[in-house]
Parts: sequence; C-alpha cells; structure tokens
Amino acid sequence: MADSSFSNNPKMKNVDPRKLAILMELIKEAQGKSIDKLIPLLISANKKLQSQNLSFTKDETEILIEMLTKNMSPKEKARFEMLRKLMTNR
Repeated sequence: MADSSFSNNPKMKNVDPRKLAILMELIKEAQGKSIDKLIPLLISANKKLQSQNLSFTKDETEILIEMLTKNMSPKEKARFEMLRKLMTNR
C-alpha cells in the first residue's frame, strides 16, 4: 500500500482532489522503482496535470519529492536532485 502520510501535512490541506489523486497514483507507482524509472513517472504525472490545466505548487512538489526519495541512499537522493534540476531548467 502506498504511504499516504503526506496527506496529514498541513501544506496538503487544501489540495485540489484531482491533484491529490494524481499525487497518490504517482507515489504508488513509484514504490520500489529506480531513479531511472521515476523520471518517466514524473513526466507522465506532469502531463496528466497539464491535461487538466493543473500544476503542483512548490509545497506540493517538495512533499512529493520527500515521499519519492525517503528510502533512497544519500547518493541516490543527490542523483535524483541533479536530474530534477536538469528537468526544470529546460
């Protein structure tokens, strides 16, 4: 079962239910995946959001990244962060 402890975070209190559904789906699909497999999942989630004229806020993105990287080693987290920065600086 996907970890939904992020939903208890005050920053998530007023999240649009459509975004929350995409967020929960992404976290569920991402469990146990390598960094290389996470990137396509993130891109897919972003496309779903865009198709509904939605986007994650900075707070929502931070919580998502926290959830996706919480079981990663420091080396994996650093690699993920590097890839994320490359993706956002297009």
